[in-house]
Amino acid sequence: MAMSTGMGNCVRSSPDDPNSVFAAPGMVWIGERFELGFSGSLGSNSYRQLQASAYDGQTSSVGLGLHWSMETLDEIPSIDELPGWREKGETFDNHTQSTVLSASVGGGGVHHLFGVGMGLRYFTSTSTLEGTEQSFNIAPSIAGVVGRYWTLSLTIENPLPLGYAGSPLAVGTGARWQPSSQFAVAVDSLTDLGSMPGEVRFSPMVGTEIRIQDVVPVRFGWTKNGLTNEQFVTGGIGAANESMEFAYGVQLDFWTADEVAHLHRIGMRISM
Repeated sequence: MAMSTGMGNCVRSSPDDPNSVFAAPGMVWIGERFELGFSGSLGSNSYRQLQASAYDGQTSSVGLGLHWSMETLDEIPSIDELPGWREKGETFDNHTQSTVLSASVGGGGVHHLFGVGMGLRYFTSTSTLEGTEQSFNIAPSIAGVVGRYWTLSLTIENPLPLGYAGSPLAVGTGARWQPSSQFAVAVDSLTDLGSMPGEVRFSPMVGTEIRIQDVVPVRFGWTKNGLTNEQFVTGGIGAANESMEFAYGVQLDFWTADEVAHLHRIGMRISM
């Protein structure tokens, strides 16, 4: 969401970001609160995304969460990506629409310092070039609070050997150091083991949050996509109190494109 976008897309160890219900289901129990979030995005190639996430880690003996995301993208494939019967130089718009639906359940100790979670994931994608694809997989996860300041998580993404496109085997990690309510540093990673057979693709993410007077979070970060080798700088700002936040996040690619690739995201979060 907009909060994690500003921090280099670090979300796997952030208990106050509702999207952790998808990225690290073990965090559902660590949160020990109710979180609800919405966001909308606009980016390059007519990219558009809507998403909503919610989890409840305090009402019962287990934590429950839901995540929904829908994105659309219009792009002109390169000549190497076009079917062989098309002529060189011919333009061809590829419209893609993807939907992700995930449900998570987690539990742990009575003090909410350790959590074990399981995510159930359903993916569907429809594109002009490739038609419709659907896939299903799971995401086992653990998370914990270490000492006074550290939150850690480990998630195995899509371990079932079902062979579905769009849901490769991967390992996600998250670490967040927050010595006070006004400052936090996070480091995430995603190690993709299945998108490229025989290859391992590593995507690092780094972000920082500084809260001015506890009500204005300012965020910045850096991330690299291991599949495309794109690098992004990110930033964001918001207005927040103990129960609500409005946020804006931006992601820019200055290195790997002729034009600056961009993503703008706005969102809100409600906490109880």
